[in-house]
Amino acid sequence: MTVSTGFFKKIQQWIVDENSGEIAYQPFQVNGNPYKSNVFLLGAIPEPYLQITIEDLKLYADALVNTEVFQEFFHENTSREYKGCLNFMSWMKGQLQETVVYTNVNCLYMENIKKYNELKKQKDSSFTKGLEVFQEVLNEFTPKVLIVQGTTAWKYFLEEYEDQLIDYNGKGYSAQQLETNGVVGKLPLTNGENVNILVCRSMSYFGKTGTSFGDFKQTLDELLS
Repeated sequence: MTVSTGFFKKIQQWIVDENSGEIAYQPFQVNGNPYKSNVFLLGAIPEPYLQITIEDLKLYADALVNTEVFQEFFHENTSREYKGCLNFMSWMKGQLQETVVYTNVNCLYMENIKKYNELKKQKDSSFTKGLEVFQEVLNEFTPKVLIVQGTTAWKYFLEEYEDQLIDYNGKGYSAQQLETNGVVGKLPLTNGENVNILVCRSMSYFGKTGTSFGDFKQTLDELLS
């Protein structure tokens, strides 16, 4: 899949830093049409960390909707967590026929979590824009389910959205404990609908088929059926 002219213009607003004019953000990654997705998978910050020049703008936009192209052109050493996210996305497509959009609490490219905390403390404008990009992507594609995977992503998500959650029942629990609790709350979208929030361990534990995620996968199946 390649992006249309209209969609490319929207993606361009999400990925280019208005101050530097360079590519600085990864708004999402999906293998297919994100508008047909019912499920978001949420991490902390984009991975793998890519250094892309503005000359690669159109190629990068096309890669965001084609996992094969993304891996071919932008493959670097990736973590076990990122590989687990890709495996989960593949499992969802094969078993539940669901196209998953992978995104992050903050969509700004950062070398590591330490950089995240530094920019947050500085109230850096690029950091703030990274938070806004996720919000815009979420409200643009309006999924039914948002899966927050991993302790770090859950911490950052709560810092930004805990006060907005409806029927929130996850306070005081770890991501691992919440994995078997089903929907932990709902987050209102700008269109008036609410997205169901699920929480699970880091996808580094998913492996190829998520054998140890049985209860979690059952919850997803029930929510999407």
